[in-house]
Amino acid sequence: MAPMVRPKHRGWLLLGLCCLLLANFPYFEATRNANEMPRLMQARALVEAGEWAIDGGIVRGLKAGPDVARSPVDGRMYPNKPPGASVVGAAAYITAEASAKLGDESLTLRGLTWWARLWAGMLPTCLLCLYLHRVLTPVFGRGPVEAGLAWYVLATPAVAYAHVFYGHQLAACLLWVGCGEILRACLGETPRSSLMGFLGGFAASLAIVVEYGVVFAGPVLAVVCGLGWRRGGSQRRAAAWAVVGALVPVAMLASYHRAVFGSPWATGYHHVTNADFAAKHGQGLLGLVAPTWDSLATHILSWSTGLIGWAPAALAGVWGLWLASSQTKARRQSAKRTWARTCLAIFATYVAVTMSLNFTGGWRVGPRYMVAVLPALVVGWCVVASRLPELAKKHAYACYLAMAAVLTYGAVVNGLAANLWPHIDPTNIHHPVSEVLLPLWQAGRGPYGIVSGAGWPVSAVVVASCFVVLWMLGRGCVDRASRVAVLVGAGVGLAGVWATTAIQPHPRSQANLRYIKKVWEPGPDGKPGRSLKLPTERNLSAK
Repeated sequence: MAPMVRPKHRGWLLLGLCCLLLANFPYFEATRNANEMPRLMQARALVEAGEWAIDGGIVRGLKAGPDVARSPVDGRMYPNKPPGASVVGAAAYITAEASAKLGDESLTLRGLTWWARLWAGMLPTCLLCLYLHRVLTPVFGRGPVEAGLAWYVLATPAVAYAHVFYGHQLAACLLWVGCGEILRACLGETPRSSLMGFLGGFAASLAIVVEYGVVFAGPVLAVVCGLGWRRGGSQRRAAAWAVVGALVPVAMLASYHRAVFGSPWATGYHHVTNADFAAKHGQGLLGLVAPTWDSLATHILSWSTGLIGWAPAALAGVWGLWLASSQTKARRQSAKRTWARTCLAIFATYVAVTMSLNFTGGWRVGPRYMVAVLPALVVGWCVVASRLPELAKKHAYACYLAMAAVLTYGAVVNGLAANLWPHIDPTNIHHPVSEVLLPLWQAGRGPYGIVSGAGWPVSAVVVASCFVVLWMLGRGCVDRASRVAVLVGAGVGLAGVWATTAIQPHPRSQANLRYIKKVWEPGPDGKPGRSLKLPTERNLSAK
């Protein structure tokens, strides 16, 4: 790898992506999303009572929903997920409380949710982009990296999960910052290799404290550390420190499991209270069984719930990873090959794991369990972006047309989901775009916005997103014909979005849509809906 550089003008693109992420705040209190509520309640318990249990929140009128576990140690209720996101949520709670006091207002559930989503969703996404821009630019060049980052943020489900307090984007940030530092340290690309190795191992392992599934990236990173160990010298020390760093979060998580669930090996999934969840997680390894075609179709291939349906540009990213992985051993290509092989191995591992799941993921935008690994595609898109001018000459600009089509489609559907309704329940719909998102958009629905009470027009945000992804694609065009191919491809992508309306709707889709409109915020008059006040323990004691 080339030495670290600080490319000029990178701030404009990242600032634009931040603005698009922060433009709207889709919040609907009546839904009480079961993936967010237990984490919010645990965050509050940490600050107000100094405990992990969430019973206190339930007593004061908050209902956690089905994603909870009962401890065999003390009989109390806890989230069934790891506690990492809740710790970040505690920082959000403190910030939300301080913000409410500055405004001489009471802390509400809406305010807490906004700050939690900011701390654990939007900011990690922005920090991840900043980091990847910094470390990948010396390897792939500024233009391809910026294109890959824009496509990742705006044309994949990453933009939807940056708008919710699920923990997927936080886990993605920790995993790939850790992965990048382990790669650089173990391959001798940083002068402070031991320190960076330790921090890389710590960050990658800390992602497991946020999302258990990240553990499956461990074997690939272990191989990277093994390669560093074989090289000896500073790289061997870096590999050793990376392992030491990785053990620290593992020990912390084991301590939490032992204190809450009675064993370092017992998780919340072993003690879920919901009977259906318990049955699913009781099969195989916490719900992981042999790979099935049904899981492949649901999580990868499906046009309504799969990765291909929500991020068709992922195919180009995988192809780019394969191209770079199979390059010759020329020294100038070694960094690209190393990054590509690591990313491809982690991505393939996740595909295999996702194919083995016996559950679908509940409310979701695309495949929830693939979200943490989507940044791997950035490297593949860097390769594709750098080779598109050459490929266009050979294939009569079909590559530009195809890329523009899949990127436009991805930017539209993910932009609508992220800014309108990122709580899609696919149970009673055949395709969420035609049965939920397009009807909401056509009805002129708008969520809360960061600038005013009513959100920015969703249409403007989606159009801006499409403009950015197409602009980053068009920067590599070599002549007028390739630019025309991009415009034609954009039209094909929009036609693909409209083509979803040809799918036969689910018999209960209208009832589902009526429910969404019933709980919509803000109301028809643009005024915010009522939100539950969250009195602090000090206020309760005073009363």
